[in-house]
Amino acid sequence: MTDFDLESKLKSVPVPDRSDEYWNDFPSRVRMQLRRERFEPAPSRGWRRRFTWAFDFALTAALVIVCLEYHPLHYASVAITQHERYFHTQWARLDSGLHRLVLNTDGMGYLLAEAN
Repeated sequence: MTDFDLESKLKSVPVPDRSDEYWNDFPSRVRMQLRRERFEPAPSRGWRRRFTWAFDFALTAALVIVCLEYHPLHYASVAITQHERYFHTQWARLDSGLHRLVLNTDGMGYLLAEAN
């Protein structure tokens, strides 16, 4: 159906016979019905939504903390830093070549030898 056909059909339908009093009262009746049928919102369930958001945020924060704390590279960097610190303290304790550092299976130790 085209726009022209629809327009012609609508114009061919007769207007219902109503009195002038009906048309004068029509706007007020429409307003009364709108007041009666006013939409009343259902009680808010906002606390569930807020609880869900809070729980999701807490869970995400906990996962981020766990991932950052227990990441394998974190432990490797801590272990390397500790070994470097130990090596530097041992290196600083060396006396004029009389002691030599030896790295063996038990760790780092001194080898007493005469300086050449």
